Amino acid sequence: MPTSERIQPFFLVGCGRSGTSLLRGILNGHPLIAIPLESLFIADYLRSTTRWSLDHIKGLIVQEPELREWGLQVSTVDLKGCQSVSEVIVRLHELYAESQGKPYWGQKTPRLVRHLELLREHFRTARFIHLVRDPRAVVGSLVRSNVHHSTLWDGAMRWVKDVGAGLAYEERHPQEIMRLSYEKLVGSPEQAVGAVMDFLGLEFDRRQLEREPGVGEYSAFYANIHANLNRRVTNQFVDHWRNQLSEGQSALIEALAGPVMERLGYAREARAAPALRSARLGTAWRRLWGLMQQFWRYLRYRRAYLYRLVWRKWRLGLLGEFLGEIYY
Repeated sequence: MPTSERIQPFFLVGCGRSGTSLLRGILNGHPLIAIPLESLFIADYLRSTTRWSLDHIKGLIVQEPELREWGLQVSTVDLKGCQSVSEVIVRLHELYAESQGKPYWGQKTPRLVRHLELLREHFRTARFIHLVRDPRAVVGSLVRSNVHHSTLWDGAMRWVKDVGAGLAYEERHPQEIMRLSYEKLVGSPEQAVGAVMDFLGLEFDRRQLEREPGVGEYSAFYANIHANLNRRVTNQFVDHWRNQLSEGQSALIEALAGPVMERLGYAREARAAPALRSARLGTAWRRLWGLMQQFWRYLRYRRAYLYRLVWRKWRLGLLGEFLGEIYY
């Protein structure tokens, strides 16, 4: 495909623990593609275009801790000539791509699946790759993760919310989004990655699958949940949830996520429906304890990020909404 027809930027989105980090690592292995670490600040600043002046936003965005995690040291001088928030975000990604010696950039922040229309509004040529995975595997991972500390109930509701957002966008703009299952990615990686590259208008490079995606860029904050990136692509984790979840736990996830999972081709296996009311009791307190554990982990490993996150949400008038969504 001619260079002029190649589509960028692109965003890797989906419910957390669905394989977006794995796909990021694979795509980063392409000699032309650079994808920085997660960047939740993007949606917040795009939503603030009528609240603050562009110069003020430039002064704020260069202070975001995520940019330092990208390995960038930027100032407002680097953003000279940008006429909108979207152009600022593009420039930051271009600077990152240049630092990697690559011409094309993408963005991998799973939770941006909740802001696809916002991204489309500001990046009219954007394309989206929506990673989906069996909810039993996703929820089991969210519960075990020392980053998320979720519960079965809250994890299942998060999966329904995030996957549902991606599917709703797919219904409205089917040509702009590609849905890819984790199971297909690890079961037929060459075919799956080839399809992704075709969707992006770039040539598949076999070197993308000849190396481990790697965890070198990730801080100790992510050590547990990204440990498997140090191995080649494998399908050995597809059915791990069968050994990690009891029949009752699987039944609860299926009861909460059933309609969406069946739409994606994941079959229910529970022989009896769980008592949802009793399952809900105590969940809020367990999730609250999990949030406290998350908070202390942020204080230990990403204190600057945590302070900046709360400050930014407050200044943008998004703190109430953020606190309301934090369970999921």
